[in-house]
Amino acid sequence: MALRTLTIDLERGHVRQQLPATVERDYLGGRGVVAWLLWHHLPPETPPMAPENLLIFAAGPLAGTDAFATGGFVVGTRSPLTGAIGYSWAQGHWGAALRRAGHDVVVIRGQAPSWVYLLIDGNQVRLRPADHLLGRDTVATAEALRAELGNDIRVACIGPAGEAEVAYASIVAEGRYIAEPAGTGVIMGAKKIKAIAIRDGATLVAPDQRRLAAAIEVVRRRVETSELAAGISRAGSAYFLDRAVEWGALTGRNGLDGDLPAGLATAREELEQRRTGNRGCVGCPMPCYFDTQQHPGEPAPLPDLELVAGFGARCGITSLDALTVLAGRCLRLGLDPVATSAAVAFLMECQSQQTSRAATLTWGDEQAVFAAVERLGARHEKRDVLSLGVAEMQEIFWGSGAFAPQVKGLAMPALDPRALTEVALALATSPIGGDYRYAMTYEELVPNPPAWLPDEPAQPQAVKGKVMRLIWHERFAAMLDATGMCRRLGLMGYQVSPGELLALATAATGTQLGGADMARIGERIITLERLFARRYADNGARDELPARWRQEPLEEGRAAGHLPELPDMLAEYYGRHGWDANGDPTPARLAELGVKV
Repeated sequence: MALRTLTIDLERGHVRQQLPATVERDYLGGRGVVAWLLWHHLPPETPPMAPENLLIFAAGPLAGTDAFATGGFVVGTRSPLTGAIGYSWAQGHWGAALRRAGHDVVVIRGQAPSWVYLLIDGNQVRLRPADHLLGRDTVATAEALRAELGNDIRVACIGPAGEAEVAYASIVAEGRYIAEPAGTGVIMGAKKIKAIAIRDGATLVAPDQRRLAAAIEVVRRRVETSELAAGISRAGSAYFLDRAVEWGALTGRNGLDGDLPAGLATAREELEQRRTGNRGCVGCPMPCYFDTQQHPGEPAPLPDLELVAGFGARCGITSLDALTVLAGRCLRLGLDPVATSAAVAFLMECQSQQTSRAATLTWGDEQAVFAAVERLGARHEKRDVLSLGVAEMQEIFWGSGAFAPQVKGLAMPALDPRALTEVALALATSPIGGDYRYAMTYEELVPNPPAWLPDEPAQPQAVKGKVMRLIWHERFAAMLDATGMCRRLGLMGYQVSPGELLALATAATGTQLGGADMARIGERIITLERLFARRYADNGARDELPARWRQEPLEEGRAAGHLPELPDMLAEYYGRHGWDANGDPTPARLAELGVKV
């Protein structure tokens, strides 16, 4: 079936159309079709903040079926942070509602003359005034629209940070799921779209329902016997904190200190004890999002790995109460915790070195961080420097580039790449900028990775086999995003094998796919993203880490004395992808994959 596309021009109206059948054949859907549309339909000279930039929401062919962990979506645009393709991923049920409403893809261009929300209700598509929603946080916005339109409404929206055009504002789905990494929320705000509300419909029947059910049952049985899945089901991604601590991947003061700040060593166990409810996707056997109690009657999201590593280790905040407050505020304001904590830590260091004359932020000062984050939810006559993001902030503070935690303009998550070799390579090479979650490379924090990964497992600071394993993760993540299967279930938890994903994709599309087809689709998506980054990204899209993380070894901790050996790994990485020595896809490789330039 050709991909069903709804194009919303905020100044001229909307149109429904179907993309050529070859797009589904070559890219499946989800992230694959986002990459294809941005490459073929966005003029290369379009500035990210221009109304002509595209904001594209897409759900894979599994979304809307009765398969668990398939209701999420991908949203992509030309990133204001990097100039390249920017993606955000979110789980939940909004993507399922999109497909049940009759659309695989929603493309938004232009800028509304005043604030609106988009309502997709069956065959009716309307833009409605959103004045009554302005200033509301993401949870309150979702609740208000459900009260106004009915409980069968699924909402994706921005919060006050997106309204204020904070550079790393995020979209939040259903008041529960932050779409990460950062960058798409500010584009939604620039277009003056507060929310997209979809009326959910009947479950879709897959072309091969029997095969779909059989593959899902195999995954369910694996989850029931997996120690890794059980651990994630107790603490979400925070389950990996113990392993990160063991290998020295949590470093303090923006990567200056190898010793873990006191109070975080037992964070995982304490977070498990604080868990009060499950906010995970309905029916998933491996829940990975949880509530905790912030105030009586007011649940807050349980802090996850990246938030604890960022605000905790990187910024020096050791109180789990304080980290819980920050998790709740990032969700409600619509902020990516990775980018927010990176910006805060960077500004802390600039002030400590007196690169910045201000003295508003010091390491571990909870109240100062709370105040700084709250300011990001308000529009100011003169922009708060913190709202710019790390890459733009480093242009303000002379000599700060060496310790600015960003790659290609995108903030680095706080797991230290000097402790995790595969994470280092992922940060350096990701075409969306420095976020290892592009390929979902948590493998080095998993005690016993699955047998289906290529090459032999190696300890986190080893080099052997890491290139092949990163490329495998890249391709598999691309396929998960293209089909609509949850990347947390498939990669963070390793509960979906390549064979099962093949069966699920075949069942959902009605097209027989083989292992070679899956590898080629994944590689085709990665290559198209790489092309976009190499041609249009800011700063030349160089594959490297900031000076601190590539030149300055830690003096203490298990990662002491270690630096990632990037030059040798990059040469192998380029060669295995079929790219030239500079990292550009070769004409022969493009022809082999059928990628047109």
